[in-house]
Amino acid sequence: MQKIKYLLWLVVLVLLVIFIYQNSEYFMAEQSIGIDLHFWAESVSLPNLVYFLVVFLIGFLVSLLVSYSYGRKKRKTIKEQNETIASDKKRISELESKLEGIECAAYDKTTHVVSDVDKEKSVDAEFTRT
Repeated sequence: MQKIKYLLWLVVLVLLVIFIYQNSEYFMAEQSIGIDLHFWAESVSLPNLVYFLVVFLIGFLVSLLVSYSYGRKKRKTIKEQNETIASDKKRISELESKLEGIECAAYDKTTHVVSDVDKEKSVDAEFTRT
């Protein structure tokens, strides 16, 4: 699967280079952009290709920032959920230990009760035989 991914990216890159080469007249034509901020005025003349690259890089950086914020949010949520899981597991182990104590106490009482009942049955059985 990894090889297919690299092959696909290579095909896209080759197509992009062919597109730029076939339209090199347009991409190499110079355009001037003027910036006038009342206190600073500048006019720059660059090829169209540079403008395309600048816009592409700005979009790439914006997408990186957005994906970083989503990733950070996901990591925070995962951390909170892991903490909740850890506290729930701790609470479960505490409750299980309490339950074991209750079961042991209840088991001890039932064995005494059962043994008392068995004694009474054995006594009743002796009276019925005679």
